Amino acid sequence: MEKINKDTSANFQVENIINNPDIPNISQDSNRENQSLKSISVSTQNELKKNLFPIDCKIRYFIYIMELLCLLNFDQGAISASIKEIKNFFKMSDRELGSFGGISFLGTTLGGIFSLSIINKINRRYLILFLMIISLCSLYFPTVISSKIILIFCRILTGFSQAFMSIYLPVWVHQFGIYNKKSIMISLITIPSGVGYLLGNILAVYTSWRTTFRINSFMSFSLLIGFFLNKDIYFSKNIIPKKNSKLNLENMNTIDEISLFEDTSINDLDQNNQSIIKNFIECFKSKLFCLMVIAVISIFLILSGLQFWVNDFFENALYITDKKNRLTYFIIIIVFTALGAPISGGFIMQKLGGYESKRVMYLPFFCCIISLFCSNLMLLSKNKYYILILLEIYLFSGCIIIPCLNGILISSISKQYTGSASAISNLLYNICGRLVGPTFYGFARSVCDKHSTLPLVILFDIKFITAFCLFKGFKYRK
Repeated sequence: MEKINKDTSANFQVENIINNPDIPNISQDSNRENQSLKSISVSTQNELKKNLFPIDCKIRYFIYIMELLCLLNFDQGAISASIKEIKNFFKMSDRELGSFGGISFLGTTLGGIFSLSIINKINRRYLILFLMIISLCSLYFPTVISSKIILIFCRILTGFSQAFMSIYLPVWVHQFGIYNKKSIMISLITIPSGVGYLLGNILAVYTSWRTTFRINSFMSFSLLIGFFLNKDIYFSKNIIPKKNSKLNLENMNTIDEISLFEDTSINDLDQNNQSIIKNFIECFKSKLFCLMVIAVISIFLILSGLQFWVNDFFENALYITDKKNRLTYFIIIIVFTALGAPISGGFIMQKLGGYESKRVMYLPFFCCIISLFCSNLMLLSKNKYYILILLEIYLFSGCIIIPCLNGILISSISKQYTGSASAISNLLYNICGRLVGPTFYGFARSVCDKHSTLPLVILFDIKFITAFCLFKGFKYRK
């Protein structure tokens, strides 16, 4: 049977029938048109099985849910709600407490570098199992040992272990996701982070940070068992998906939609031998990839600055001095944004043809325009409800942009480099975005009046960079 290559179209079954001498050629011999419909369908499916194999959708959904739960981390929210308790438990000074706040970022950065180095070299399921063990240990030990050194070391390990799944999950969806639901699946990736932060905060308030850490550790153990029971094939980098398709021939029964995959390990034997520098070069050869990385960096710079300073902004610019009121507004914004935006964005993205289509570029671009319009309207009034509504619209549209950018980014290069592409973008937006955001807002706040909304508007207007990158990206999106 003629080899089916990676760019096989949705009508690959029809081509197999026409080109394979072992299968009756309907177009060449009209006398064969009356052949049994059933025998043709069975023959076609038998030929397909020689080169392609199906993977059960239920198993892929199950693994996807487990990977989403890996991102549902309670630790950051628990720490945010328990600063005083942590300070007293570990007997920290104010300087030590300030340094502790960003220590997990060091682990995330190291995890990004580590993931970039080995994502294409080591069995990915074994790697997940190893990092899950590190995660549950690093979450549990600080709850029983009141040592500052142990705490700092564990926080670094926690960030290190959590980095890989945030890098790998978009790659997994691009590779194993349900074909006509990939855009929705990649959009939902942003939900666990915000929900986990909120749940961790609530759990720590009603129990304690140590109980919250132990719950998170137990959840990691449960997920570890789940990944252990699955097979390597569901995490292999060499399994290439084929588009879901239907065999539509005149006067023939329709074969149901099928999900087929092909093992390309024979063709990719030299992939493991490529260096990190080679992967960098291959990714940055794509101008669209470069533009999307810059766009993602600008988005996370904004979000990190807002996340760190949001309470200060509520208190000093909006004059919401009561802690409970600030928490209420914060919960409303997080719930509406973290749940509503990814679902809405994924649905719209799918209707536009998915993140691999050219039309999908319009969605993040127009969301950028809406965001910038809302951010600059904040300068017109100091009414807190007016600003909170504009803030909600700004964040809602921003949360739609992120999955679009991630999808465009990983689909802008060859499939064998998607793992490296995700790791590179994750590493760069952590270093150039999340690290810089709080400092950028802090500088703007020091120059302007702390009671002014101008520092936040200046931070939000960084999205002009995002809009420019998306505008230029239309030229390279094919």
